[in-house]
Amino acid sequence: MAKKKAFPAIKEKNQGKFSKWASKNGFKDTCSAASSVMKNQKKYSDTIIKQANYAKNFGCSMKKKK
Repeated sequence: MAKKKAFPAIKEKNQGKFSKWASKNGFKDTCSAASSVMKNQKKYSDTIIKQANYAKNFGCSMKKKK
Protein backbone atom coordinates (compact mmCIF):
# COMPACT_ATOMS: atom_id res chain seq x y z
CA MET A 1 0.00 0.00 0.00
CA ALA A 2 1.36 3.42 -0.96
CA LYS A 3 2.10 5.85 1.83
CA LYS A 4 0.25 9.18 1.65
CA LYS A 5 2.56 12.16 1.43
CA ALA A 6 2.11 15.08 3.78
CA PHE A 7 0.29 18.13 2.50
CA PRO A 8 2.95 20.41 0.95
CA ALA A 9 3.23 23.47 3.13
CA ILE A 10 3.59 27.03 1.91
CA LYS A 11 6.40 29.03 3.43
CA GLU A 12 5.05 31.58 5.89
CA LYS A 13 6.49 34.49 3.89
CA ASN A 14 4.53 33.35 0.80
CA GLN A 15 1.16 32.72 2.43
CA GLY A 16 -1.59 34.84 0.93
CA LYS A 17 0.42 36.15 -2.01
CA PHE A 18 -1.73 34.51 -4.69
CA SER A 19 -4.97 35.48 -2.95
CA LYS A 20 -3.80 39.08 -2.71
CA TRP A 21 -2.76 39.04 -6.39
CA ALA A 22 -6.15 37.56 -7.38
CA SER A 23 -8.15 40.24 -5.57
CA LYS A 24 -5.90 43.02 -6.95
CA ASN A 25 -6.54 41.75 -10.48
CA GLY A 26 -10.33 41.66 -10.18
CA PHE A 27 -11.03 37.97 -9.64
CA LYS A 28 -13.95 37.13 -7.35
CA ASP A 29 -11.98 34.42 -5.54
CA THR A 30 -8.72 32.48 -5.56
CA CYS A 31 -10.15 29.42 -7.29
CA SER A 32 -11.55 31.39 -10.24
CA ALA A 33 -8.19 33.18 -10.56
CA ALA A 34 -6.33 29.87 -10.55
CA SER A 35 -8.60 28.44 -13.25
CA SER A 36 -8.20 31.53 -15.41
CA VAL A 37 -4.40 31.55 -15.07
CA MET A 38 -4.12 27.85 -15.93
CA LYS A 39 -6.30 28.29 -19.05
CA ASN A 40 -4.17 31.16 -20.42
CA GLN A 41 -0.62 30.57 -19.18
CA LYS A 42 1.06 32.69 -21.87
CA LYS A 43 -0.41 35.82 -20.31
CA TYR A 44 1.11 35.28 -16.83
CA SER A 45 4.56 34.97 -15.24
CA ASP A 46 6.04 31.63 -14.17
CA THR A 47 5.63 32.57 -10.51
CA ILE A 48 1.91 33.27 -10.89
CA ILE A 49 1.45 30.04 -12.86
CA LYS A 50 3.14 28.03 -10.10
CA GLN A 51 1.01 29.71 -7.43
CA ALA A 52 -2.16 29.12 -9.46
CA ASN A 53 -1.26 25.48 -10.00
CA TYR A 54 -0.74 24.98 -6.27
CA ALA A 55 -4.02 26.72 -5.47
CA LYS A 56 -5.92 24.66 -8.04
CA ASN A 57 -4.40 21.33 -7.00
CA PHE A 58 -4.49 21.73 -3.24
CA GLY A 59 -6.63 24.68 -2.16
CA CYS A 60 -9.53 24.51 -4.60
CA SER A 61 -9.74 20.75 -4.83
CA MET A 62 -9.77 20.47 -1.03
CA LYS A 63 -12.66 22.94 -0.79
CA LYS A 64 -14.80 20.89 -3.19
CA LYS A 65 -14.30 17.68 -1.19
CA LYS A 66 -15.77 19.19 2.01
